[in-house]
Amino acid sequence: MGYFTSKSEKDIWMRDKGDHYEYIAVYVDDLMIASKDPDSTIKMLMEKYHFKLKGTGPTKFHLGCNLFHDEEGVLCYAPKK
Repeated sequence: MGYFTSKSEKDIWMRDKGDHYEYIAVYVDDLMIASKDPDSTIKMLMEKYHFKLKGTGPTKFHLGCNLFHDEEGVLCYAPKK
């Protein structure tokens, strides 16, 4: 699919899309996709590679932390519970 691993973190995969990068973070059997168009990546994983994905859509909670946007719209990751 054109992804390569991060030099500093081998569980972060990325690919250059020209005007931005797409990322897939892997933890055991969890994937988190950060992309302008995550649906195309999800579709390919499901149709071409037969991944069984559940819980697709905007992430609100992942690995014990909440994801939220601050007042300026910046995506933040912090434990709130």
